[in-house]
Amino acid sequence: MIELKPWPLSYEAMNSLYADADQSKCLVQLPVPLERAATFRYLQAVNTGVSNGRPFIACAIMLDETLIGKIELSRYESYDSELDIILKKQYCRKGYGSKALALLEETVREQNWCRSIYAYVDTENIPAGKMLAKNGYEMGRFFSADVMIPSEGNYIMRTRRGCEMRKIFE
Repeated sequence: MIELKPWPLSYEAMNSLYADADQSKCLVQLPVPLERAATFRYLQAVNTGVSNGRPFIACAIMLDETLIGKIELSRYESYDSELDIILKKQYCRKGYGSKALALLEETVREQNWCRSIYAYVDTENIPAGKMLAKNGYEMGRFFSADVMIPSEGNYIMRTRRGCEMRKIFE
């Protein structure tokens, strides 16, 4: 059974999650092992509910007490929020991300936490786009973004293309 559990998780648990996830189609990719200082800043944001001055929700996605991913929202002043979700490879394409998203949406709707959720999906990440569409997200604008990608202990600049997907709560 899929459940969303509050963080905090340890640096080791976060490292395990990212080591077991396929980040190749993520717009933002993190180096593994994760940088300790950045991870501790992230865990502090999770604990305080504030990231970069914005309200922030992050939950562990658990399957029968096993960490299989994370899901989070950052809210802007407009009450629009931005979604980030990542799953370990062996749990992808089995409906777990969709179930986690539905649980998070239920929580934020009950609390009037945001008025909409936006997700930015790489054009190569077809499964993520299908999962969002299945959950009622509509395609918005297309974009290009220059992002830094970890490569052999360093970073390289890559242009990623994607589509903004959105769900507006009424």
